[in-house]
Amino acid sequence: MQNSVSSPTPVISQRLASVRASTAALVEVRRPGVRPPLDVRQTCVLMFALLPAYGLLAYVAWDSRAGLPAEHAGDLLTLMVVAISVGAVLAALAVPVRRGGHILWRTAQFVAVVALGLTLATLHMAARLADTPLMLVGLLGALASIAVNIALWSTEVRRWCMR
Repeated sequence: MQNSVSSPTPVISQRLASVRASTAALVEVRRPGVRPPLDVRQTCVLMFALLPAYGLLAYVAWDSRAGLPAEHAGDLLTLMVVAISVGAVLAALAVPVRRGGHILWRTAQFVAVVALGLTLATLHMAARLADTPLMLVGLLGALASIAVNIALWSTEVRRWCMR
């Protein structure tokens, strides 16, 4: 008698295919032949520009850890990890915002607010540590975060992503 146990490979490949299809749907063109307005394109460029700004913030936080007590070094390490995460997520969400994805646009708004909170925490930490480079990078990040938040909440971006 033969054992007719099916292989898990077709099930796994079907699931991977559905994951790929749903991921592709997030960035596909929702309005073929229609170019996004200038405000939307500029917002996406700002979101991509936050990646190096938050990378610099993470580097300065990592560099500032040397010689500090453990409590401050742990805070700076947390700041570094969150800065890298926020910058990468905002850069990854720039494409769906350009494509006009409603849910991912709302996610980008949430992450932009978190980014603003991160820069405020950076400025507070820099003031506690009296660290000028961290203060300058925090100020740069705060200005960029404010610009991205204003851009993501603008009327033209809202109109583009709500359709």
